[in-house]
Amino acid sequence: MNLSYLAVAAIVCVALVACSHKDSLFSLAPNYSTQTEQTVSDVEGCIAGRWQASVRHFSEVRANGTVRIEAQSLFRGIAIGVRLRPNANDTLVEYFQRRVADPIYRSMVRECTRTLASTGH
Repeated sequence: MNLSYLAVAAIVCVALVACSHKDSLFSLAPNYSTQTEQTVSDVEGCIAGRWQASVRHFSEVRANGTVRIEAQSLFRGIAIGVRLRPNANDTLVEYFQRRVADPIYRSMVRECTRTLASTGH
């Protein structure tokens, strides 16, 4: 009798794990979006340089001209990410966060998307 209960419990656990999947961070609505005259690679390099020293589990994925940068905030472990896509003569930048993350990460994205003309360089 105990073995059958154990088997049923194991099947239920496997079914729950199989049916519950975590939605991609990038399936959410962006928390912040903008366009910049900078190239995808320029924005990527800036954000990656700033985030690598201040996040956990940093990763970058490139596919078909689009770049996705994903990480977790350093102290609270909140999932954050940026999607960079070429758009005509500029770059579309979208910032995502699973929950409200420290505002420093969005600020870094904003600073990296300022054009050279607007920063006075």
